[in-house]
Amino acid sequence: MLKCSTEEDRSIALNFRMLERILRFVAVWPTDYNPYLPAQLRGRYFLSHLLDALYLLFWLCICLHIATFHVISVTTVPVSYDELFLALITTSIYSIMTAMYGYLRLYERKVRQLREYSDRLFRQRSAPGVYYLSISSCYRFANRCLGWWLIFCIIGTMHWAIYPILSQNGQLPFPCWYPVDVQRSPLYELAYMCQVLGQLQVSLVYGLAGALFMVYVFIACNQFDMLSCSLLNVRHTAMLLNGGYEAELRHAQAHCTVEFRDYFLQEAFLEDLDKATDEMVLRDPHRHPTGKLLPTGRHYLEELSSELTDALGDCVRHHLVLLEFCEMLEECYHPYVLLKLFQILLLLCFLAFMATVVGNSESLSTMKLINVLEYFMLTMTELYLYCFLGQILKNQGLKVGDALWKSPWQLCGASYRRRMLIILMNAQRPVRLTGLKLYELNLQTYYSVLRAAFSYYTIIKKFR
Repeated sequence: MLKCSTEEDRSIALNFRMLERILRFVAVWPTDYNPYLPAQLRGRYFLSHLLDALYLLFWLCICLHIATFHVISVTTVPVSYDELFLALITTSIYSIMTAMYGYLRLYERKVRQLREYSDRLFRQRSAPGVYYLSISSCYRFANRCLGWWLIFCIIGTMHWAIYPILSQNGQLPFPCWYPVDVQRSPLYELAYMCQVLGQLQVSLVYGLAGALFMVYVFIACNQFDMLSCSLLNVRHTAMLLNGGYEAELRHAQAHCTVEFRDYFLQEAFLEDLDKATDEMVLRDPHRHPTGKLLPTGRHYLEELSSELTDALGDCVRHHLVLLEFCEMLEECYHPYVLLKLFQILLLLCFLAFMATVVGNSESLSTMKLINVLEYFMLTMTELYLYCFLGQILKNQGLKVGDALWKSPWQLCGASYRRRMLIILMNAQRPVRLTGLKLYELNLQTYYSVLRAAFSYYTIIKKFR
Protein backbone atom coordinates (compact mmCIF):
# COMPACT_ATOMS: atom_id res chain seq x y z
CA MET A 1 0.00 0.00 0.00
CA LEU A 2 1.28 3.44 -0.95
CA LYS A 3 1.89 5.87 1.90
CA CYS A 4 1.00 9.52 1.89
CA SER A 5 3.94 11.87 1.32
CA THR A 6 3.27 13.49 4.72
CA GLU A 7 4.25 10.18 6.36
CA GLU A 8 7.81 10.53 5.08
CA ASP A 9 10.13 11.56 7.90
CA ARG A 10 12.95 13.53 6.29
CA SER A 11 14.56 14.19 9.67
CA ILE A 12 15.87 10.60 9.78
CA ALA A 13 19.61 10.37 9.14
CA LEU A 14 22.11 7.55 9.21
CA ASN A 15 23.59 7.10 12.68
CA PHE A 16 27.13 7.24 11.33
CA ARG A 17 28.42 9.34 14.21
CA MET A 18 27.60 6.57 16.69
CA LEU A 19 29.52 4.06 14.56
CA GLU A 20 32.48 6.42 14.33
CA ARG A 21 32.61 6.92 18.11
CA ILE A 22 32.59 3.18 18.81
CA LEU A 23 35.27 2.62 16.16
CA ARG A 24 37.42 5.19 17.92
CA PHE A 25 36.66 3.61 21.29
CA VAL A 26 38.24 0.31 20.20
CA ALA A 27 41.03 2.19 18.34
CA VAL A 28 40.34 0.77 14.89
CA TRP A 29 40.07 4.38 13.70
CA PRO A 30 42.58 6.99 14.88
CA THR A 31 41.54 9.67 17.35
CA ASP A 32 42.65 13.31 17.34
CA TYR A 33 43.53 14.12 20.94
CA ASN A 34 44.45 17.77 20.30
CA PRO A 35 41.07 19.15 21.49
CA TYR A 36 41.63 17.42 24.85
CA LEU A 37 45.19 18.68 25.37
CA PRO A 38 46.17 21.95 27.07
CA ALA A 39 46.23 24.89 24.64
CA GLN A 40 50.02 25.20 24.76
CA LEU A 41 50.52 21.53 23.78
CA ARG A 42 48.03 21.26 20.93
CA GLY A 43 49.64 20.34 17.65
CA ARG A 44 53.10 20.09 19.21
CA TYR A 45 55.55 17.25 19.85
CA PHE A 46 53.28 14.79 17.98
CA LEU A 47 51.45 14.24 21.27
CA SER A 48 48.16 13.43 19.59
CA HIS A 49 49.79 10.74 17.40
CA LEU A 50 51.68 9.37 20.40
CA LEU A 51 48.54 9.07 22.53
CA ASP A 52 46.69 7.43 19.65
CA ALA A 53 49.52 4.93 19.15
CA LEU A 54 49.58 4.09 22.88
CA TYR A 55 45.82 3.57 22.93
CA LEU A 56 46.04 1.32 19.87
CA LEU A 57 48.86 -0.61 21.54
CA PHE A 58 46.67 -1.17 24.60
CA TRP A 59 43.91 -2.82 22.55
CA LEU A 60 46.40 -4.82 20.49
CA CYS A 61 47.94 -6.14 23.70
CA ILE A 62 44.47 -7.21 24.85
CA CYS A 63 43.88 -9.42 21.81
CA LEU A 64 47.47 -10.56 21.25
CA HIS A 65 48.06 -11.71 24.81
CA ILE A 66 44.99 -14.00 24.62
CA ALA A 67 46.11 -15.50 21.30
CA THR A 68 49.74 -15.87 22.41
CA PHE A 69 48.96 -17.51 25.76
CA HIS A 70 46.63 -19.98 24.05
CA VAL A 71 49.40 -20.98 21.64
CA ILE A 72 51.79 -21.48 24.55
CA SER A 73 49.16 -23.57 26.38
CA VAL A 74 48.70 -25.87 23.38
CA THR A 75 52.44 -26.33 22.83
CA THR A 76 53.51 -26.79 26.46
CA VAL A 77 50.59 -28.46 28.25
CA PRO A 78 49.03 -31.81 27.22
CA VAL A 79 45.38 -31.17 26.30
CA SER A 80 42.47 -33.23 25.01
CA TYR A 81 41.07 -32.84 21.50
CA ASP A 82 38.15 -30.73 22.70
CA GLU A 83 40.40 -28.35 24.62
CA LEU A 84 42.80 -28.23 21.67
CA PHE A 85 40.13 -27.11 19.22
CA LEU A 86 38.65 -24.70 21.73
CA ALA A 87 42.08 -23.10 21.98
CA LEU A 88 42.41 -23.06 18.18
CA ILE A 89 39.06 -21.32 17.83
CA THR A 90 40.06 -18.61 20.27
CA THR A 91 43.53 -18.22 18.75
CA SER A 92 42.16 -17.86 15.21
CA ILE A 93 39.59 -15.26 16.29
CA TYR A 94 42.10 -13.05 18.09
CA SER A 95 44.88 -13.52 15.53
CA ILE A 96 42.67 -12.54 12.60
CA MET A 97 41.42 -9.56 14.57
CA THR A 98 44.98 -8.19 14.53
CA ALA A 99 44.87 -8.28 10.72
CA MET A 100 41.44 -6.64 10.91
CA TYR A 101 42.98 -3.74 12.83
CA GLY A 102 45.57 -3.29 10.09
CA TYR A 103 42.91 -3.31 7.37
CA LEU A 104 40.61 -0.85 9.13
CA ARG A 105 43.47 1.53 9.82
CA LEU A 106 44.84 1.41 6.27
CA TYR A 107 41.44 1.72 4.57
CA GLU A 108 39.94 4.32 6.89
CA ARG A 109 40.28 7.06 4.27
CA LYS A 110 38.54 4.97 1.61
CA VAL A 111 35.69 4.15 3.97
CA ARG A 112 35.27 7.85 4.69
CA GLN A 113 35.33 8.61 0.96
CA LEU A 114 32.39 6.27 0.49
CA ARG A 115 30.46 8.21 3.10
CA GLU A 116 31.37 11.60 1.60
CA TYR A 117 30.57 10.39 -1.92
CA SER A 118 27.12 9.13 -0.92
CA ASP A 119 26.32 12.33 1.00
CA ARG A 120 27.36 14.50 -1.93
CA LEU A 121 25.93 12.67 -4.95
CA PHE A 122 23.23 10.25 -3.85
CA ARG A 123 19.59 11.23 -4.34
CA GLN A 124 17.26 11.87 -1.44
CA ARG A 125 14.32 10.55 -3.45
CA SER A 126 13.46 9.20 -6.88
CA ALA A 127 12.37 11.44 -9.76
CA PRO A 128 8.90 13.05 -9.44
CA GLY A 129 6.04 10.89 -10.68
CA VAL A 130 2.76 9.49 -9.41
CA TYR A 131 4.73 7.85 -6.59
CA TYR A 132 8.33 7.95 -5.38
CA LEU A 133 10.87 6.25 -3.13
CA SER A 134 12.77 8.04 -0.37
CA ILE A 135 16.17 7.57 1.24
CA SER A 136 14.56 8.06 4.65
CA SER A 137 13.14 4.53 4.35
CA CYS A 138 16.68 3.20 3.89
CA TYR A 139 18.05 5.18 6.83
CA ARG A 140 15.31 3.95 9.13
CA PHE A 141 15.88 0.34 8.06
CA ALA A 142 19.68 0.65 8.29
CA ASN A 143 19.58 2.18 11.79
CA ARG A 144 17.32 -0.63 12.97
CA CYS A 145 19.59 -3.29 11.49
CA LEU A 146 22.67 -1.64 13.02
CA GLY A 147 21.18 -1.73 16.49
CA TRP A 148 20.08 -5.36 16.34
CA TRP A 149 23.31 -6.50 14.67
CA LEU A 150 25.49 -4.99 17.39
CA ILE A 151 23.23 -6.40 20.12
CA PHE A 152 23.46 -9.90 18.64
CA CYS A 153 27.24 -9.63 18.26
CA ILE A 154 27.70 -8.53 21.87
CA ILE A 155 25.35 -11.17 23.27
CA GLY A 156 26.90 -13.91 21.14
CA THR A 157 30.42 -13.20 22.37
CA MET A 158 29.91 -12.09 25.96
CA HIS A 159 28.55 -15.53 26.98
CA TRP A 160 32.14 -16.63 27.43
CA ALA A 161 32.68 -13.86 29.98
CA ILE A 162 29.52 -14.76 31.90
CA TYR A 163 30.35 -18.47 32.14
CA PRO A 164 32.80 -18.27 35.12
CA ILE A 165 30.28 -16.21 37.10
CA LEU A 166 27.49 -18.71 36.51
CA SER A 167 29.64 -21.76 37.19
CA GLN A 168 31.39 -20.18 40.22
CA ASN A 169 34.39 -22.45 39.74
CA GLY A 170 36.99 -19.70 39.89
CA GLN A 171 38.14 -20.21 36.30
CA LEU A 172 38.79 -17.61 33.65
CA PRO A 173 36.57 -17.30 30.54
CA PHE A 174 39.49 -18.78 28.55
CA PRO A 175 41.65 -21.02 30.76
CA CYS A 176 45.17 -20.84 29.37
CA TRP A 177 48.81 -20.54 30.39
CA TYR A 178 49.87 -17.38 32.24
CA PRO A 179 53.40 -16.51 33.43
CA VAL A 180 51.96 -15.80 36.90
CA ASP A 181 49.53 -17.54 39.22
CA VAL A 182 46.23 -16.01 38.15
CA GLN A 183 44.28 -17.90 40.81
CA ARG A 184 45.44 -15.39 43.42
CA SER A 185 43.80 -12.01 43.92
CA PRO A 186 44.22 -9.39 42.45
CA LEU A 187 45.87 -11.18 39.49
CA TYR A 188 42.73 -13.19 38.87
CA GLU A 189 40.57 -10.05 38.66
CA LEU A 190 43.10 -8.38 36.34
CA ALA A 191 43.26 -11.40 34.01
CA TYR A 192 39.47 -11.71 34.09
CA MET A 193 38.99 -8.05 33.12
CA CYS A 194 41.51 -8.36 30.27
CA GLN A 195 39.67 -11.35 28.86
CA VAL A 196 36.30 -9.61 29.23
CA LEU A 197 37.71 -6.60 27.37
CA GLY A 198 38.99 -9.02 24.73
CA GLN A 199 35.52 -10.43 24.21
CA LEU A 200 34.03 -6.96 24.03
CA GLN A 201 36.73 -6.09 21.51
CA VAL A 202 35.81 -9.10 19.37
CA SER A 203 32.13 -8.17 19.29
CA LEU A 204 32.74 -4.49 18.50
CA VAL A 205 35.54 -4.83 15.94
CA TYR A 206 33.94 -7.62 13.93
CA GLY A 207 30.44 -6.23 14.44
CA LEU A 208 31.29 -2.66 13.43
CA ALA A 209 33.34 -3.69 10.40
CA GLY A 210 30.39 -5.76 9.21
CA ALA A 211 27.94 -2.98 10.09
CA LEU A 212 29.75 -0.43 7.91
CA PHE A 213 29.80 -2.85 4.99
CA MET A 214 26.11 -3.64 5.51
CA VAL A 215 25.09 0.03 5.63
CA TYR A 216 26.86 0.92 2.38
CA VAL A 217 25.26 -2.01 0.58
CA PHE A 218 21.82 -1.04 1.89
CA ILE A 219 22.29 2.54 0.68
CA ALA A 220 23.42 1.36 -2.76
CA CYS A 221 20.43 -1.02 -3.02
CA ASN A 222 18.07 1.81 -2.09
CA GLN A 223 19.61 4.05 -4.77
CA PHE A 224 19.16 1.32 -7.39
CA ASP A 225 15.52 1.10 -6.33
CA MET A 226 15.19 4.86 -6.77
CA LEU A 227 16.71 4.62 -10.23
CA SER A 228 14.34 1.81 -11.21
CA CYS A 229 11.40 3.80 -9.88
CA SER A 230 12.51 6.85 -11.89
CA LEU A 231 12.75 4.74 -15.05
CA LEU A 232 9.31 3.19 -14.52
CA ASN A 233 7.81 6.66 -13.97
CA VAL A 234 9.75 8.43 -16.71
CA ARG A 235 6.59 9.31 -18.64
CA HIS A 236 4.95 10.84 -15.56
CA THR A 237 8.15 12.76 -14.83
CA ALA A 238 8.02 14.16 -18.36
CA MET A 239 4.38 15.17 -17.86
CA LEU A 240 5.31 17.03 -14.66
CA LEU A 241 8.20 18.73 -16.46
CA ASN A 242 5.80 19.85 -19.19
CA GLY A 243 3.22 21.13 -16.73
CA GLY A 244 0.13 20.63 -18.89
CA TYR A 245 -1.10 17.21 -17.81
CA GLU A 246 -2.53 17.71 -14.33
CA ALA A 247 -5.76 15.80 -15.00
CA GLU A 248 -3.96 12.86 -16.59
CA LEU A 249 -1.48 12.67 -13.70
CA ARG A 250 -4.22 12.65 -11.08
CA HIS A 251 -6.05 9.93 -12.98
CA ALA A 252 -2.84 7.87 -13.24
CA GLN A 253 -2.14 8.35 -9.54
CA ALA A 254 -5.65 7.26 -8.58
CA HIS A 255 -5.31 4.02 -10.58
CA CYS A 256 -1.61 3.27 -10.18
CA THR A 257 -0.47 -0.13 -8.94
CA VAL A 258 2.99 -0.72 -7.53
CA GLU A 259 4.83 -4.03 -7.57
CA PHE A 260 6.39 -3.75 -4.12
CA ARG A 261 8.23 -7.02 -4.68
CA ASP A 262 10.42 -5.17 -7.17
CA TYR A 263 11.79 -2.93 -4.41
CA PHE A 264 14.22 -3.92 -1.69
CA LEU A 265 12.44 -2.12 1.17
CA GLN A 266 8.92 -2.42 -0.29
CA GLU A 267 7.93 1.11 0.75
CA ALA A 268 6.73 3.89 -1.56
CA PHE A 269 4.99 7.27 -1.15
CA LEU A 270 2.29 9.01 -3.15
CA GLU A 271 3.54 12.13 -4.91
CA ASP A 272 2.11 15.50 -3.89
CA LEU A 273 1.33 16.60 -7.44
CA ASP A 274 0.63 20.25 -6.58
CA LYS A 275 3.95 20.62 -4.78
CA ALA A 276 5.82 18.70 -7.49
CA THR A 277 4.37 20.94 -10.21
CA ASP A 278 5.37 24.09 -8.33
CA GLU A 279 8.92 22.76 -7.90
CA MET A 280 9.15 22.03 -11.63
CA VAL A 281 8.05 25.57 -12.44
CA LEU A 282 10.66 27.01 -10.09
CA ARG A 283 13.31 24.79 -11.66
CA ASP A 284 12.53 25.93 -15.22
CA PRO A 285 10.25 29.01 -15.30
CA HIS A 286 10.71 29.43 -19.09
CA ARG A 287 9.11 26.09 -19.96
CA HIS A 288 5.61 26.48 -21.40
CA PRO A 289 2.98 23.71 -21.18
CA THR A 290 1.89 22.25 -24.51
CA GLY A 291 -1.67 21.75 -23.29
CA LYS A 292 -3.72 18.79 -22.23
CA LEU A 293 -3.54 15.95 -24.73
CA LEU A 294 -5.08 12.51 -24.58
CA PRO A 295 -2.63 9.98 -23.08
CA THR A 296 -2.85 7.67 -26.07
CA GLY A 297 -1.11 7.42 -29.39
CA ARG A 298 2.28 8.36 -30.75
CA HIS A 299 1.51 12.05 -30.92
CA TYR A 300 1.23 12.24 -27.14
CA LEU A 301 4.81 11.06 -26.61
CA GLU A 302 6.15 13.18 -29.46
CA GLU A 303 4.83 16.27 -27.69
CA LEU A 304 6.86 15.22 -24.62
CA SER A 305 10.03 14.38 -26.53
CA SER A 306 12.29 16.98 -24.91
CA GLU A 307 10.92 16.28 -21.40
CA LEU A 308 11.39 12.52 -21.83
CA THR A 309 14.95 13.09 -22.98
CA ASP A 310 15.67 15.31 -19.97
CA ALA A 311 14.14 12.81 -17.53
CA LEU A 312 16.10 9.90 -19.00
CA GLY A 313 19.30 11.95 -19.08
CA ASP A 314 18.96 12.51 -15.34
CA CYS A 315 18.57 8.73 -14.89
CA VAL A 316 21.74 8.16 -16.93
CA ARG A 317 23.70 10.47 -14.63
CA HIS A 318 22.25 8.75 -11.55
CA HIS A 319 23.22 5.33 -12.93
CA LEU A 320 26.81 6.40 -13.59
CA VAL A 321 27.08 7.73 -10.03
CA LEU A 322 25.85 4.39 -8.68
CA LEU A 323 28.26 2.36 -10.79
CA GLU A 324 31.18 4.49 -9.62
CA PHE A 325 30.10 4.07 -5.99
CA CYS A 326 29.92 0.28 -6.40
CA GLU A 327 33.43 0.27 -7.87
CA MET A 328 34.66 2.28 -4.88
CA LEU A 329 32.85 -0.12 -2.53
CA GLU A 330 34.48 -3.12 -4.20
CA GLU A 331 37.92 -1.46 -4.14
CA CYS A 332 37.54 -0.67 -0.45
CA TYR A 333 36.16 -3.98 0.82
CA HIS A 334 37.61 -6.77 -1.34
CA PRO A 335 40.53 -7.45 1.11
CA TYR A 336 38.09 -7.42 4.01
CA VAL A 337 35.73 -9.88 2.29
CA LEU A 338 38.54 -12.40 1.67
CA LEU A 339 39.72 -12.06 5.28
CA LYS A 340 36.19 -12.68 6.54
CA LEU A 341 35.66 -15.69 4.29
CA PHE A 342 38.93 -17.22 5.50
CA GLN A 343 38.03 -16.59 9.15
CA ILE A 344 34.50 -17.98 8.76
CA LEU A 345 35.82 -21.08 7.00
CA LEU A 346 38.19 -21.79 9.90
CA LEU A 347 35.56 -21.13 12.55
CA LEU A 348 32.92 -23.27 10.86
CA CYS A 349 35.35 -26.16 10.62
CA PHE A 350 36.48 -25.92 14.25
CA LEU A 351 33.01 -25.22 15.63
CA ALA A 352 31.47 -28.13 13.75
CA PHE A 353 34.12 -30.40 15.25
CA MET A 354 33.49 -28.99 18.72
CA ALA A 355 29.73 -29.33 18.39
CA THR A 356 30.01 -33.04 17.59
CA VAL A 357 32.96 -33.96 19.83
CA VAL A 358 31.84 -32.03 22.88
CA GLY A 359 28.39 -33.59 22.66
CA ASN A 360 29.99 -36.99 23.31
CA SER A 361 32.52 -35.71 25.80
CA GLU A 362 32.28 -35.03 29.48
CA SER A 363 35.39 -32.85 29.62
CA LEU A 364 33.41 -29.68 28.93
CA SER A 365 30.22 -28.59 30.65
CA THR A 366 26.80 -28.04 29.10
CA MET A 367 27.24 -24.30 29.44
CA LYS A 368 30.37 -24.33 27.29
CA LEU A 369 28.62 -26.53 24.75
CA ILE A 370 25.84 -23.95 24.53
CA ASN A 371 28.44 -21.22 24.06
CA VAL A 372 30.10 -23.16 21.23
CA LEU A 373 26.77 -23.72 19.50
CA GLU A 374 25.85 -20.04 19.82
CA TYR A 375 29.20 -19.08 18.31
CA PHE A 376 28.43 -21.53 15.51
CA MET A 377 25.04 -19.92 14.81
CA LEU A 378 26.56 -16.42 14.90
CA THR A 379 29.22 -17.45 12.39
CA MET A 380 26.65 -19.05 10.09
CA THR A 381 24.51 -15.92 10.25
CA GLU A 382 27.48 -13.71 9.49
CA LEU A 383 28.46 -15.83 6.47
CA TYR A 384 24.92 -15.77 5.09
CA LEU A 385 24.64 -12.02 5.66
CA TYR A 386 27.76 -11.23 3.64
CA CYS A 387 26.80 -13.54 0.80
CA PHE A 388 23.24 -12.24 0.79
CA LEU A 389 24.47 -8.63 0.60
CA GLY A 390 26.66 -9.45 -2.39
CA GLN A 391 23.81 -11.30 -4.11
CA ILE A 392 21.18 -8.62 -3.50
CA LEU A 393 23.47 -5.83 -4.74
CA LYS A 394 24.14 -7.78 -7.93
CA ASN A 395 20.39 -8.31 -8.44
CA GLN A 396 19.70 -4.62 -7.85
CA GLY A 397 22.19 -3.66 -10.54
CA LEU A 398 20.68 -6.09 -13.05
CA LYS A 399 17.09 -4.94 -12.58
CA VAL A 400 17.87 -1.45 -13.91
CA GLY A 401 17.71 -2.79 -17.45
CA ASP A 402 14.40 -4.54 -16.71
CA ALA A 403 12.90 -1.30 -15.42
CA LEU A 404 14.04 0.52 -18.56
CA TRP A 405 12.41 -2.05 -20.81
CA LYS A 406 9.11 -1.46 -18.97
CA SER A 407 9.19 2.24 -19.90
CA PRO A 408 7.43 3.34 -23.14
CA TRP A 409 10.71 3.34 -25.06
CA GLN A 410 9.15 1.98 -28.27
CA LEU A 411 7.04 5.17 -28.59
CA CYS A 412 9.89 7.60 -27.96
CA GLY A 413 12.18 9.36 -30.34
CA ALA A 414 15.79 8.78 -31.35
CA SER A 415 17.24 11.04 -28.63
CA TYR A 416 15.52 9.01 -25.92
CA ARG A 417 16.68 5.71 -27.42
CA ARG A 418 20.30 6.88 -27.62
CA ARG A 419 20.28 7.62 -23.90
CA MET A 420 18.50 4.37 -23.32
CA LEU A 421 21.39 2.50 -24.94
CA ILE A 422 23.82 4.15 -22.51
CA ILE A 423 21.94 2.71 -19.51
CA LEU A 424 21.57 -0.70 -21.18
CA MET A 425 25.29 -0.94 -21.96
CA ASN A 426 26.21 0.08 -18.42
CA ALA A 427 23.67 -2.38 -16.98
CA GLN A 428 25.40 -5.19 -18.89
CA ARG A 429 28.28 -4.95 -16.42
CA PRO A 430 27.17 -6.81 -13.30
CA VAL A 431 27.78 -5.10 -9.97
CA ARG A 432 30.01 -7.51 -8.03
CA LEU A 433 31.58 -7.66 -4.61
CA THR A 434 34.56 -9.99 -4.42
CA GLY A 435 37.15 -11.29 -2.03
CA LEU A 436 40.49 -9.96 -3.29
CA LYS A 437 39.10 -10.23 -6.86
CA LEU A 438 39.15 -14.03 -6.50
CA TYR A 439 35.78 -15.04 -5.05
CA GLU A 440 32.51 -13.35 -5.87
CA LEU A 441 30.27 -12.68 -2.91
CA ASN A 442 26.94 -14.40 -3.64
CA LEU A 443 24.81 -17.30 -2.46
CA GLN A 444 26.86 -19.74 -4.52
CA THR A 445 29.90 -18.75 -2.46
CA TYR A 446 27.85 -19.41 0.68
CA TYR A 447 27.28 -23.01 -0.36
CA SER A 448 30.90 -23.37 -1.46
CA VAL A 449 32.20 -22.24 1.94
CA LEU A 450 29.85 -24.65 3.72
CA ARG A 451 31.00 -27.54 1.54
CA ALA A 452 34.66 -26.66 2.09
CA ALA A 453 34.15 -26.39 5.86
CA PHE A 454 32.44 -29.78 5.97
CA SER A 455 35.25 -31.35 3.91
CA TYR A 456 37.93 -30.01 6.26
CA TYR A 457 35.83 -31.08 9.23
CA THR A 458 35.68 -34.70 8.05
CA ILE A 459 39.46 -34.70 7.50
CA ILE A 460 40.08 -33.35 11.01
CA LYS A 461 37.68 -35.87 12.53
CA LYS A 462 39.62 -38.78 10.99
CA PHE A 463 42.73 -37.70 12.91
CA ARG A 464 40.92 -37.71 16.23
